[in-house]
Amino acid sequence: HCRGPSSHVLRGPTSANPLSMAPTAKLGAAIAGVSCCWLLGLIAAGHKGTSRARSGILRRARRRGDKESGAGPGRAMAAAAARGAGRARAYWLRCDLRVDDNQALQAACDGAASLLPVYVFNPSVFNVPTLAGARKSSARRARFLLESVACLRKKLESMGSGLAVLVGKPQDALPKLCDSCDSVFVTQGICSEETTDEALVAKRLKGDLKPVWGGTLYDKNECGVNPNNVPLLFTNFRNRAEASGRIRNPIDAPKELPPLPVSDSEELSKALSFLPALEELGYEPEEAAAAARDDPRAVLPFKGGEEAALARIQKWIWDDDRLKEYFEIRNGMKGEGYSSKLSPWLALGCVSPRRIWKEAKRYEAERTKNKSTYWLVFELTWRDFFMYMALSQGDKIFLRGGVIGDKSPWKGDRAALESWKEGRTGDPLVDANMRELKATGFMSNRGRQNVASYLIFNLGVDWRYGAAHFEEHLLDYDPCANWGNWVAAAGLTGQRVNRFNTKKQLNDYDPQRVYVNHWAGGAKPRIMEAFQAGAARQGQEQDGDDSGAGSPRPAQGAPRGGGGKGKGRKGERGGGPDVAGSKRSRWQRTDRS
Repeated sequence: HCRGPSSHVLRGPTSANPLSMAPTAKLGAAIAGVSCCWLLGLIAAGHKGTSRARSGILRRARRRGDKESGAGPGRAMAAAAARGAGRARAYWLRCDLRVDDNQALQAACDGAASLLPVYVFNPSVFNVPTLAGARKSSARRARFLLESVACLRKKLESMGSGLAVLVGKPQDALPKLCDSCDSVFVTQGICSEETTDEALVAKRLKGDLKPVWGGTLYDKNECGVNPNNVPLLFTNFRNRAEASGRIRNPIDAPKELPPLPVSDSEELSKALSFLPALEELGYEPEEAAAAARDDPRAVLPFKGGEEAALARIQKWIWDDDRLKEYFEIRNGMKGEGYSSKLSPWLALGCVSPRRIWKEAKRYEAERTKNKSTYWLVFELTWRDFFMYMALSQGDKIFLRGGVIGDKSPWKGDRAALESWKEGRTGDPLVDANMRELKATGFMSNRGRQNVASYLIFNLGVDWRYGAAHFEEHLLDYDPCANWGNWVAAAGLTGQRVNRFNTKKQLNDYDPQRVYVNHWAGGAKPRIMEAFQAGAARQGQEQDGDDSGAGSPRPAQGAPRGGGGKGKGRKGERGGGPDVAGSKRSRWQRTDRS
């Protein structure tokens, strides 16, 4: 969602901007997307060793898995042949890689005589260049996706079904494999790349394509606002959602699935056991090998899949009992416990926001209810806000002028962008966070807000180049949260602009320099010398305030961006929700975490 030329968002290079590069395809990054946005990494856990309040989610999943353990694609195909053919359906999976609380899966199963789950790896969303040297996805983010697809296949096989996996364009692959299906179900896409894919597939199918809404905390018709005209201020959205919206209970995973369709197709037989390697998605062997290794400095060794997502909920909320203190610890940057870190799994749909909400409610009933337990749901609401904002605003969130269509020039150059990407700006907080992102695919919500503000307001670089870089690297990348957070951080949604003083932020959130030394310790003397040289300039600009509200239009001769003082509205942030992973102002297509 950078997006490439095929999405009709980017137009190619302009001579006026030294950073403008012709994107040859699309790009990817995660906070989460972050995200997941920047919204998703914040969930907490329970007392170690206490069994009385252990979550039932893993036990339920385990019981369902044990019921038909060992049932692989061969046995599933045989069972399908024995039962005969009937009303055949397919289920096209994308960012909904779970069986629990999956509305599209439930709809596909209802009344089906057979069901073929399918996942298509489209090469155009992997190692393909997009904006200013970024790519659609790093190999590390692709690895997390591969793990998630493999986990889902294992689960489906344990339930007597399977998962067909193909490489190619969805509009080419799906019609061939689903030729005998009456209908193909899919979780409805929000952004233009996904909806364009749906339209192309629908034209080629013999049967019907049936999109089903899913993946949000509030359903589209129960979010308290018109989903096609969402308020651009989060507080307005939240107030209306909490006052008149409705959160439905999550749907348990099906006890059993319809059998696979009867077929003697060799292509289907191969697809039911095929999973591509990173090299088959366009990555060089060296990058693929590096992506397979986890950096020991990372907050977590993230592993994709529904099983790992449920285990993380169990650990953070229940075993480690973190939820009760989430509000106080959520601004951390080092360690695995300061936030839920659920944003990568939320971004791929390995866990649903409603399941997290349900566990938070159970925690309130069984342990304690306080501001922290509310704040986790608050973060999930941030995630919804960016999704509905993307639905309402369309491609405006990907355009240089943003939602308001601002035409102010960006004065930052390519050298400034590259120093930011590599973590060599001379600002220790920015550099440490950027190095963590590149090495691990993760960054805290606090970090995301600071590095975005620095790129936009201190370096004057086009915000889209930062969003593209995040899309490439973030494990929790989600287009709504990532691009929504960035366009809001740039002041291009018409709302208050937050400009962060990274010097003050460093003193407030890393006073002992534990985090900075963890990621930039080897270069500390040089970094600190350069940082101190520029600290006075930054202090004169911002008077030590945490953030400032300024005009999105630059002063004469200054980089594009705001500069005034002010704290911003209470409850508003400059990033996205914890749980969403990397998008918007609080960084929330996923991780506020």
